[in-house]
Amino acid sequence: MADDMGWGDVESYNPESLIPTPNIDRLAEEGLSFTDAHSGAAVCSPTRYGVMTGRFYWRTHKLHSLVMPYDPPVIPPERLTWGRLMQERGYETGYVGKWHLGLWYPAKPKERWGRQYTMTEDEVDFSKPIKGGPTDLGFDYFFGNAGGPNNDSPYAFIRNDRWVEEPTVMTPPEMNKQPGVVEGLMVPGWKQEDADVRLTEEAVAFINNHVSDNPAKPFFLYYSLSAPHIPFTAPDFIKGASQAGPRGDMNALVDWVVGEVRGALESQGVLDNTILIFTSDNGPRRSGNQHRAAGPFRGHKNTAYEGGHRVPFIVRWPGKIGAGERSEVPISLTDMMATFAEFTTYELPDNAAEDSYSIWPALLGKDPGSKHRPALIADTSRGDFSIRQGPWKLIKLIPSPRNQLEQVEYELYDLDQDPYETTNLADTNPDMIEQLKQLLEETRREGLRFLDRS
Repeated sequence: MADDMGWGDVESYNPESLIPTPNIDRLAEEGLSFTDAHSGAAVCSPTRYGVMTGRFYWRTHKLHSLVMPYDPPVIPPERLTWGRLMQERGYETGYVGKWHLGLWYPAKPKERWGRQYTMTEDEVDFSKPIKGGPTDLGFDYFFGNAGGPNNDSPYAFIRNDRWVEEPTVMTPPEMNKQPGVVEGLMVPGWKQEDADVRLTEEAVAFINNHVSDNPAKPFFLYYSLSAPHIPFTAPDFIKGASQAGPRGDMNALVDWVVGEVRGALESQGVLDNTILIFTSDNGPRRSGNQHRAAGPFRGHKNTAYEGGHRVPFIVRWPGKIGAGERSEVPISLTDMMATFAEFTTYELPDNAAEDSYSIWPALLGKDPGSKHRPALIADTSRGDFSIRQGPWKLIKLIPSPRNQLEQVEYELYDLDQDPYETTNLADTNPDMIEQLKQLLEETRREGLRFLDRS
């Protein structure tokens, strides 16, 4: 899963892309590309929570706000996760990369004052294990970072529940000037440009070690990159690879990562017996050099328009999915829990994956027919919502300094006739607005999975 990679960044989706993506395009040539796939939110943490739990993030105490450095976990240990689901069905589970869903940081003894954990950086005891991360939530192995390794402190890697090396120095002034960088502690000599390369080495090692040590057992690897998120710190070997500037080079790095992971699966002889999925956590930031990172769609990261949450989603599974196929079936990343519960014949309890809807037939390239999904829903960090049923999409805009609204405002689009959201039909379709508003409220009360699908 890339971070901030847009629908239009991938050449197989957007032939006019200024970014070479040969490895991702090869997946598309060998598998199934969804053209109407959506993240559960137009920003990072909410989507990641939805993928991991099958539940909308706005049902948590966080509502729409991001998980920041040193925030506690947003997933409680009793909640079923995608990792635990696969673990209970006999899979070796690994998580590599950006976590961004909070951790419990142990406090130094002299700082505790009765507190076991802290949210303050200079009170953290980095010699002690962290809690609430992937290995407490269904993953046998974790290597990665609390947040983004090129923009979130602490700038240090974690293996399982221990810091590989303690962060002991502060980020230098030149690093703090970069866009999006959170000033804080880092490991001496930390190099932002090496982060995704190091994570890729760990992802490849997980595959190699598992196949070598436990070849009879299936595995589930979730790899969450930091690229192409700001700051744009591409390693030297990839600089200049695109015609879309530094952000384009970061997307080229994502493509390189896909090639490395695919190569590891191939070298171990398990490529064609592995479901390989590529996607992104939300829409892109605006790009330079007239590159259309969201393709033809309106909007960008953290907006309720299509460009904010429509993402690439490619599945490779030879023998089950035809090569070079495309699907227009609408899907959501929040659907992963219910989908792989169906795949592994896992019966989901009522208190899990409340907003996850199985798209297993669609993953097999089949027409779901009358089994339609109740709705597609996404939100933003400002609390804007979009909800879509069939061709109709309602956007609920919350007053904020950015949009200069004094009260809640609604926009309505018919995506069959107007996929790029150019004509607001709100004034002429009050009944449809009320219908979608009611559906959104029903979802908030009931959970998407439990709505009547008759």
